[in-house]
Amino acid sequence: MNVIKSIIFGALIGFSATLLHNLYSPYGYVASLILTFLGIRVIGQTLFKISYQLIAALAWLVVVVKAGTPGTGDELLIYGNTYGNLFLLGGLVALLLGLIVKKSNFR
Repeated sequence: MNVIKSIIFGALIGFSATLLHNLYSPYGYVASLILTFLGIRVIGQTLFKISYQLIAALAWLVVVVKAGTPGTGDELLIYGNTYGNLFLLGGLVALLLGLIVKKSNFR
């Protein structure tokens, strides 16, 4: 059941960040990176295993890659502009930072 939860939450984080990155140019981009980082951290805090975080990260990556490739009607959600390219690179960095940052010692 936790695998399904991590897939759903990872896909939801990826979808939300994809829609948010091009909204209100610099602020939406920064908000999408923060959402990605905090979303992966929350999944780690609630499901307690790194494997669930990795599954959520893969779901995020699948959603973002699918949103960046043209569909049958040549529609795109992540354009090849400055913010689109920065979102792909910065989102991956935020995702990796969310995976490797040490947990708090105060629990």
